[in-house]
Amino acid sequence: MTLSKHLHLLSAAVLLSTTASSAQVNPKPLLRDFIGINAHTVQFDPELYAPLCKLVRDYHPFDWDVRDGNSADLRGFPVAQHIDWKDTSGKFRSWHAPVNWHELYASWQKQGFEIDACIQFDGFTPDKWKDMPADAYRYGKAFAEYFGPSGANKLVTSVEIGNEPAGQKRFSPEQYKVIFENMARGVRDGDPKLQILTCTVEAGEPDGWSMPLDLFKDSSNLYDVINLHKYALMEGWPSFERTYPENATVNYRGQLQKSIDWRDANAPGKEVWVTEFGYDASTKEPAADNSKWKDSTDLQQAQWIVRSFLMFSEMNLDRAYLYWFNDSDAPSFHAASGVTRNMEPKPSYHAMRHLYQSLGDYRFAKAVEKVDDDVYVFEYAHGQDPD
Repeated sequence: MTLSKHLHLLSAAVLLSTTASSAQVNPKPLLRDFIGINAHTVQFDPELYAPLCKLVRDYHPFDWDVRDGNSADLRGFPVAQHIDWKDTSGKFRSWHAPVNWHELYASWQKQGFEIDACIQFDGFTPDKWKDMPADAYRYGKAFAEYFGPSGANKLVTSVEIGNEPAGQKRFSPEQYKVIFENMARGVRDGDPKLQILTCTVEAGEPDGWSMPLDLFKDSSNLYDVINLHKYALMEGWPSFERTYPENATVNYRGQLQKSIDWRDANAPGKEVWVTEFGYDASTKEPAADNSKWKDSTDLQQAQWIVRSFLMFSEMNLDRAYLYWFNDSDAPSFHAASGVTRNMEPKPSYHAMRHLYQSLGDYRFAKAVEKVDDDVYVFEYAHGQDPD
């Protein structure tokens, strides 16, 4: 079976051809099982984003699930702490009552989403935990029993133990390891079928937001997935200027590959997911005190998101989640990364939708041609094609 379909990805530099595949020893995941998006609880409209993917990553706040900032006082699921959240744009749903996780996640499932829950405990600095090992274990076990795929609710298929706990030096590696190991043991005891992810990590010398991958050398039985956050940055503060994903001068691909190589050497069989990558694109000028900040254009954001997914699909990665779903057009770092702007689609929304609708049933087969900073021709095979 040969398809004469070609997808021109908003750029003359990238051409994708879709043809039947030759046999593969280790076939890649279908793109419908690879492409995901980041979201946040009550702000996410599952119906709006359903055409883009069927994998969603939620930032699930630990402090919503314990009472009055007491890490030892778990409220019990599904009702979270009371939040007084109100939108200012007129586009979002107002929410003044405690969040019911069952109702929320079930509404996402109704639109076909598979949910990865990232447990955020950034606000619980080490000094705020009552009994870090016991509280972490208790929470992990209760979460897995209620949300995991073996229980009656079957709401979540994977859980991340922390997001970026190394950020701003909130947790040392040693402190995070105590939480990780105990929460992971709780998850294993609560539902061994619930996949466990590390927090964001990096091989070698980590950046200021990632934990060192070597921290997990002796605990491979406690996790299933290595979790990476990586942005194609030309430079960091104050511009946070980003670039196209294939740009060899920033070694974006090479930075990811280091962690894949670590997996191959130290934890063969574990999956590797990129749970955050993305690009800011705002229509507004930054404030005077943020004047050096640089974003991409709407067109560049659309091009670079699609090209990132394609580059990732060639690598030995198992999933990639885009950051972010929606923004309010704020011209600052991470504040303009949505594929919608005030819940209205950007060009990147349409580009991601076209990619998913065209290639969701296909998997990467091989690189036909690769010339740096010129042309990339990738071959994708339909999931029903014979090996």
